[in-house]
Amino acid sequence: MRKSMKIDLRATVCSWINVDADVEKASQMELLLGRVQMQQHRRFSGVTGIAPHAGVNHGEEHYRNCAESHFGVLRAALRDDTFPLLVLEDDVEVQGFPDSAIECPGDADALYLGTSHGNPDYVAIPVSEDLFRIERVYAAHAIVYFTRVYAEAVIADGLRSIYEREEPFDVAVAFQTQTRFRVYGMRTPIFYQSNTKNIVNQWEAMTRTPLAPRGLSEL
Repeated sequence: MRKSMKIDLRATVCSWINVDADVEKASQMELLLGRVQMQQHRRFSGVTGIAPHAGVNHGEEHYRNCAESHFGVLRAALRDDTFPLLVLEDDVEVQGFPDSAIECPGDADALYLGTSHGNPDYVAIPVSEDLFRIERVYAAHAIVYFTRVYAEAVIADGLRSIYEREEPFDVAVAFQTQTRFRVYGMRTPIFYQSNTKNIVNQWEAMTRTPLAPRGLSEL
């Protein structure tokens, strides 16, 4: 493995996105983060009221609000220089939260603690027993941002995605941003999107299932 760094998730600054109306999810997040002993976490009031494009896919009606919420968290981190930063969505559940620090390559721009099989053509190159270098991996529900330049790129690529191509921002991040940076993901996701916390999108199976090694050897 390349020169590594260790990240203690319990000591990492965490921002979690929650719209004001979702009081129950806010309570659930407080309990979850307390259970795993996160020391520095804060709620970010999720963006609402941005209309989607005409003919939006069922279940994606809030994709612009979701994206702008993430951009708001990242802009605050850029302003206050709070990196590394763990960004969580409020529909997450946890499995296998590590008791010790995670060892990650020192060149990492981001680390996905939650992943998705929403794109079956993803790239996942093993760099250790627990970690992959990734490309074309969807999801944004649990990401550690290490570098300012990566956060800036996610905002720029994401804005074009939601307003020009009219698609969720994690698609642009998967196909454009991840390919230009050093992005890593856990073999087995630590955070997944719980079906019990979602009425429409039942994504637990695709976000709870471990990634499999596959893809481009040149990574």
